[in-house]
Amino acid sequence: MKIQRATTWSLGLIVAGALFSSQAYAAKIPDCGKREPSKTLPTPQNSEYDAYRNAKTSAVAGGPGNTVFNNNEKRLPAAGKDEIYYEYYLGIGGDGGAGSHRAVLLVQTPAGKRKLLERYYTQDHYASFCSLKN
Repeated sequence: MKIQRATTWSLGLIVAGALFSSQAYAAKIPDCGKREPSKTLPTPQNSEYDAYRNAKTSAVAGGPGNTVFNNNEKRLPAAGKDEIYYEYYLGIGGDGGAGSHRAVLLVQTPAGKRKLLERYYTQDHYASFCSLKN
């Protein structure tokens, strides 16, 4: 009887761990609400949308501006093997600084061709994210 309880308890802990893993948490990241980033991102004269398009191109090409996003707060799913998050500024703040709007892109980086896997947007400097589809 004691072995059965211990086994049940262990299985319960394993299931709980799976539910609270980064992948399970990632399911809680909401969709940004629209399929077109141009309709989702704040677009004063489309400047942020243009910056987002440039970020996607740079992420896949491995070009300049690829600043690694370390996901220290664990608000996004953990990057897997041969995957890296890159962050991109999407505008200029009212004080002339970088502002709080960012795109965070998950890129698969095996030897050879790079591939854009996931796209996230934050307008509050990483306090919250939503998922972009395009």
